[in-house]
Amino acid sequence: MSKKTLTLGLALVALIALAYAYQGPLKKWQNNLGKPKNILAGVNSEKIDKIEISSGKDAITLAKQGEQWKYNDSKDFYADPEIMASALAGLKAAAVADFELVGNNQERKSEFKTDDSGLKIKIYQAGKPAADFIAGSVAGDFDSSYISTAAEAATYFVSAGLASAFSQTEWRDLTVFSADKSKINKIRFQYPNREFSVEMISGQWAGVLPKKFAVNQDKIEKIAESMARLKAARIPEQNFKGTGLEKHLIIVEATGEAVDNILMIGQAKDDLFYAKTGSSDNIYLIDKAVRDELDQARLLYK
Repeated sequence: MSKKTLTLGLALVALIALAYAYQGPLKKWQNNLGKPKNILAGVNSEKIDKIEISSGKDAITLAKQGEQWKYNDSKDFYADPEIMASALAGLKAAAVADFELVGNNQERKSEFKTDDSGLKIKIYQAGKPAADFIAGSVAGDFDSSYISTAAEAATYFVSAGLASAFSQTEWRDLTVFSADKSKINKIRFQYPNREFSVEMISGQWAGVLPKKFAVNQDKIEKIAESMARLKAARIPEQNFKGTGLEKHLIIVEATGEAVDNILMIGQAKDDLFYAKTGSSDNIYLIDKAVRDELDQARLLYK
């Protein structure tokens, strides 16, 4: 190989390397020049094990336990899985998004609610702080958010639904029961003045205790549906005083293959009724329509 050919070859390699540098790392550096730093870049949604959220005097903690997220220090209340999935998805999107500076002074933070009026969010990974920021208002496209930190005067626009995902009036899961209705084959009803049971026999519901009696199939099917899949309307203060749950006004037990759902219903609160399950001391408020359906079921046995 001649010296001239070798020189030309080295020059070609150098040009290729220069072109790569320009189109690759150098181009990326140029594109990022002047862009705000992503304050959530260190967040890995799969490694988060605790989230603290506060607004004014209200504060909650969500701590990961297996596949669930424990709500505060409650005994059996966990975060709604769909709400948590939305919050984690928002954090995941924000961690890789470009940040756009929209305000750079303390006075303007109130416009974006990235001052004390915003949601203060702390993220922990492996028990250590990973991010501490303020989620302000939802941006004009309703899919993005304004965020900042307590220490910064700057406010950023980010294409991630953090504001909407974390602005929840109720984080707790309102699910009372979640089962397959087709698995239920027996329902026991208990009231202060009567108790009876119905059972699925040869594809039909029939009264079996305290004696055999005919039942309305449609009514029992609706009750079975309520006892299989029931959501509370609200979660009240966790105090048994005044709930009437100790009076055993209505107790309904639905059992079957991998199903053992017991519902106890107490007194009214506004247009709702106190209720709890047989497996937990969590107190819920259920719709009046559900309570009335189970209360009127006493007429099935005469």
